[in-house]
Amino acid sequence: MVRPSSNSKRFGSILLLVLIAVAMMSLTIGSYLTLMQNEHTATRYGGRRLQARMLVESGVEYLLALLDQDSEETQSDGSLLDNEELMRSILVADDKTPAFRGRFTVLANDQSEGQYHDLRYGLENESAKLNLNTLVADDDEENDTARERLLAIPGIDSEVADSILDWLDSDDSPREFGAEQSHYRELSPAYRTRNGPLVALDELLMVKGVTAELLYGYDTNRSYLVDDQELPARGALEQLENNEGELNRGISAYLTLHSLERLVTPEGKRKINVNNEKMRQLFNRLRKVISKDEATFIVAYRQYGPAADGAPGNSAAISAVKLDWKKEPQTKITSLFDLVGARVSVPAKKENDPPQVLDSPWQDDQATYSESFSTLLDYVAINSAKQIAGRVNLGEATRPVLQSIPGMTEIIVDQILSHRDGTQRRDDQDSKHPLWLLTEGIVTLEEMKQIAPYITLGGDVFSAQVIGYFEETTPRARAEVVLDRSGKTPRIVSWQELSQLGPGVARSVLGDELENRK
Repeated sequence: MVRPSSNSKRFGSILLLVLIAVAMMSLTIGSYLTLMQNEHTATRYGGRRLQARMLVESGVEYLLALLDQDSEETQSDGSLLDNEELMRSILVADDKTPAFRGRFTVLANDQSEGQYHDLRYGLENESAKLNLNTLVADDDEENDTARERLLAIPGIDSEVADSILDWLDSDDSPREFGAEQSHYRELSPAYRTRNGPLVALDELLMVKGVTAELLYGYDTNRSYLVDDQELPARGALEQLENNEGELNRGISAYLTLHSLERLVTPEGKRKINVNNEKMRQLFNRLRKVISKDEATFIVAYRQYGPAADGAPGNSAAISAVKLDWKKEPQTKITSLFDLVGARVSVPAKKENDPPQVLDSPWQDDQATYSESFSTLLDYVAINSAKQIAGRVNLGEATRPVLQSIPGMTEIIVDQILSHRDGTQRRDDQDSKHPLWLLTEGIVTLEEMKQIAPYITLGGDVFSAQVIGYFEETTPRARAEVVLDRSGKTPRIVSWQELSQLGPGVARSVLGDELENRK
């Protein structure tokens, strides 16, 4: 029997070690390749996400270009508030392979009978919301105007309303149910109140009584819809009714910081300030846009004020009156509607002669509102401001926001909602005015005087959700943007990333080409 030599044993051990080394190297190389493959996939996915983000940027630039069009161009393309052709599945990057074909879609929350319901393709007018930053300026503490306006918004109670107003106003005196610096100083961590205009709606989360659930509602992924996984009746909203979906998007759906509109003529020029102190200059400017009798009556109204009912004097034709250009104005016009049905008593030239009483050329009738008074509103304003913030768009506001307007009753709101035609979204008809409230008998002249400072059919700031995506890949980017066209050039005033909240809507919502894809 031949025994193996010690050299044979040594060679066997070396072979075993080599096999172990090869196995370890194979495992190491395999792990490295897997790691590299994962890194490659992650890098590629990150790149695709960046490309999707750029598709969103393309969508925003597209919207800015649309808002930069003049009204005739805009109207020829249809409304920007509800326009599937202009806002759905817009191709940005074409490619033979669907996975590399990039598009964007623009979404906003739609309405039904004055309540948010479902989606539409287009923009949302920020003037359809209640502007928080104008509340304090309009506040009448004796009548609690600002608080009452906030209490019209679903989910806001007296504590939240007063706390918001305390956060906005410049003083350090807490309201009945509110909170000022003394409250926030006791928190951990402590912080200071704003005591001024908000810079973002998210800042409301710092206000006493405002929670994330109250601010953004059940719609946690910000898709404008309540998905199956977004179960209602929880937390801060558990005790609040939501029968009509009022709280699906929380109070943020009804609030804004950005509603603004231009005060310009149909030709885009600044309107005439009816409270100009120079009477001859005012008359000459008015004569360019309205009749001589109308201009004369306005100057006489400014100089002598409205005549009381039953004021003595002889009725006279406006054309028979000779204005005294040396007479200083005694009255400021706070609303152009004050001129409707007014009378002015002009003193006679001779001491013992009775004054001349002038009847307004604008009377409380349909002919006035559909013709001459509409022209007056087109070209004349009560000040020289180029812009005005905070007025509510009657054609687009929800029921709660309409109810927040001072002087607006539930009956008036019901009639406004019945009158509105939801299939005909307005976009750039800034020369139109809500005179149909009077011609349709929805409000009286006195009611119109009360609500007129708060209402409009215009608005030059818009919001929307822009979604960038590829047809056959999962990376998707979303952002909620606010765009302002009230200046010379449309601009972005707010951009909030939503990609981290998930894809949002189903792929079929984004475009027809995706409906048969997973």
